Amino acid sequence: MPFQADRASGGDGAKVNINTASVEELMSLSGIGRSRAEDIIRYRDRFGGFGTIEDIMNVSGIKEAAFEKIKESITV
Repeated sequence: MPFQADRASGGDGAKVNINTASVEELMSLSGIGRSRAEDIIRYRDRFGGFGTIEDIMNVSGIKEAAFEKIKESITV
């Protein structure tokens, strides 16, 4: 059975949990490729996860514009 969050951009209400998602699940987000997904995982492993969705902007390369594209599709 495929992971439900893979449909996050499909409008069914499923969101990608940035504290638990795999590289592939993170790559389902708009503008997030393999390298950035791996950066997200490295960040959460190093710092113990994200407290809020806005914390994803602490990951190198994810700034306000990128956050605006994915904020409706992510959760913690």
